[in-house]
Amino acid sequence: MSSKIGFTLLEVLVALAVLSLALVILLGLRNRDVELVNTTRDLTTATALARMKMEETQMEGFPELGEATGEFGEGYPQFHWQRLVSSTPFDYVREVRVSVKWGQANPDGVELVKYVFQEQ
Repeated sequence: MSSKIGFTLLEVLVALAVLSLALVILLGLRNRDVELVNTTRDLTTATALARMKMEETQMEGFPELGEATGEFGEGYPQFHWQRLVSSTPFDYVREVRVSVKWGQANPDGVELVKYVFQEQ
């Protein structure tokens, strides 16, 4: 009776299959994490830019009714903004909507709404 020490070919193949499956799953999770980090970075940047544009609007005084669009320039080439100033039931209050969008593949964006009062 001879006893051989070692693994059979089948055991080695099963171990390699399990290891390969685990690596594929881990790489998929890593790619998803990178995508989430990029999305979060863009959302944070868009929110900060929208707040900046909203503050600029408020600094200009009581805003005129209408719509304006533009880009943020060299530092943020993929981001563009839209500002819509609309009336409210009160003549001395205006609704200001600032939205910031980025990239061609992202139809969504960030939108801020603020009510501005006319100083008397």
